[in-house]
Amino acid sequence: MSTIAFGTQTFGWNIDEKESKGLLEEYTQAGGNYLDTADSYNDGDSERILGSWIKDIGSRRDDLILGTKVFFPTGEDVNNTGASRKHILHSVESSLKRLNTEYIDLLQIHCFDKRTPFEETLRTLDDLISAGKVRYLGASNYTPSDLMKNLMIARYTHKEAFVSLQLEYSLLVRSPEWELIPMCEREGVGMLAWSPLAGGWLSGKYRRGKDIPQNSRAGRKDRWDDQAEQRGSDQAYDIIDVLHKIAEEVGHSVSQVSINWVRQNPAGIIPLIGARTISQLKENLDSLSWSLSDDQMKRLNDVSSIGKPSPYSFIERYTRE
Repeated sequence: MSTIAFGTQTFGWNIDEKESKGLLEEYTQAGGNYLDTADSYNDGDSERILGSWIKDIGSRRDDLILGTKVFFPTGEDVNNTGASRKHILHSVESSLKRLNTEYIDLLQIHCFDKRTPFEETLRTLDDLISAGKVRYLGASNYTPSDLMKNLMIARYTHKEAFVSLQLEYSLLVRSPEWELIPMCEREGVGMLAWSPLAGGWLSGKYRRGKDIPQNSRAGRKDRWDDQAEQRGSDQAYDIIDVLHKIAEEVGHSVSQVSINWVRQNPAGIIPLIGARTISQLKENLDSLSWSLSDDQMKRLNDVSSIGKPSPYSFIERYTRE
């Protein structure tokens, strides 16, 4: 898999089909091969546009790793959401048609579903692999305990298990370091970091004491789930200040510095990036051409540190290596 993955949530939202296909060509021509979407993105338009491009490229489909997700509502009916057998099976059939493909490389449960038994979800996913419609399974937005329980049930019932986890991770969201990341390392679960630029907050466009640009995600308020204390806090601006200083030192953009901090995590986390323009995509992909120094990583780690709550802090002080 590529060391940077490409997310297509913008397709059919704030960019049209022609622009979307241009981005796909740019990413794949640069050597990228993992494309991520979801059945719920823009009423299915993200999958539909991606599927149209897959039809255009024909035999190149086998060179790609195509990931989609299921959980969030795709209709008004009560059965059009969640991780139940009924919804997963219906969603996968619909996704296969929109994506113009006979199989999905990585099918991910987009969010943990409290209302569906673990066993039902895992049995359904296992059946899809047996039927040849799905190659691998992944999770997204799971707690450590729920992910571990799923892994154990799959292991002891001889079902296919999750091989990857999508988690929100960036200089502004470091809590996965407490348990999720170490657990995935121990269990051999690969990790993709969604929102490595924290919805644009780590891209360089926001500065302390300056008005938020109106034509930005924060300015348009389309990051509806972000709270002020998550993004516009004093620590957030402290992080942004250090990012700008390091960007000047290395002669690269703030967004590249932010992406490389994720990419250089010892756990081997793959940043999942999005883009609206070719120039944005090229800039973010250029982060692969250079690396942060140990000192620069330390400065970013220090300024973004959120500490560890109990019992993680206690264990860190007293456990044996």
